Amino acid sequence: MNGMIDWGYVRNWGAILALTALGVALLWGLGYAVYLNRIGSRGWTSTRRWLKTSLAAFSVSFLVATAFREGPVLWALFKGRLGSPEGQYLTGVLYQQGGRFLQQSPERAVPAFRRAADQGHTLAQFALARAYHYGLGARKDQAEALRWAEAAAHGGHPLAMVLAGELLQESSPAEAAPFFKRALLLLRAQGEARDGQACFTLGFLYRQGFGVVSDSEEALYWMLLARGFGISPPQAYAVEAYRKSLPPDQQVRAASRAQAWLRAHGKPQAGPPSGASTQ
Repeated sequence: MNGMIDWGYVRNWGAILALTALGVALLWGLGYAVYLNRIGSRGWTSTRRWLKTSLAAFSVSFLVATAFREGPVLWALFKGRLGSPEGQYLTGVLYQQGGRFLQQSPERAVPAFRRAADQGHTLAQFALARAYHYGLGARKDQAEALRWAEAAAHGGHPLAMVLAGELLQESSPAEAAPFFKRALLLLRAQGEARDGQACFTLGFLYRQGFGVVSDSEEALYWMLLARGFGISPPQAYAVEAYRKSLPPDQQVRAASRAQAWLRAHGKPQAGPPSGASTQ
């Protein structure tokens, strides 16, 4: 753990938290000094009482500020140490993403995901499948990726169903098809509930023709909905690149459908996607 601490972050935020606690302690000390003066308490005994209470105020303030700032991270790491599957999964996420006082370390994320996955944690199983599929902190191993993707898929994770289907598509389309079909049903429901990631994945399935007949206009429609709900910048860039690759008439129809849905459900866009003709 010590080798993974981001000491620059610790120093910077430690100083900020200490200054915050010092400000609280000074205010407390000022108020306590006024109180002591009112009751006529003076001398060394009174000064010691003032110092002790001010130090206590500083300590409590520092601990409260630290817990407020880092509490969720510390709690996740603590639960992970106790063997909680959720804690192990969150520990893996913290290592995978980095940030706060932990340095990014996909290599340390994988064992944490595995410990949670071995206990049946669906999100950890999917994270482990992606790690083996893309080589994120582990060597690429498509057999292991498929194993964990199938486990997460059986646990009801729609993106794991898509990944399992992708991994099976080339060697065994018949085995891949049920995964895609189940994923489509779940993703459509999530997409209609304004889940941008689900819409983006639906667009991918329609674009590739996985579990459905390939339909570029339908793919763009779901991708535009995804962009309306909010997706990552790389995904938004992919949507725009795909839009530009399609004929103008498909762009217009897909954009019109997406805007109509968004308006009807209370989330209108300002206008058609950049570059789409309305003629």
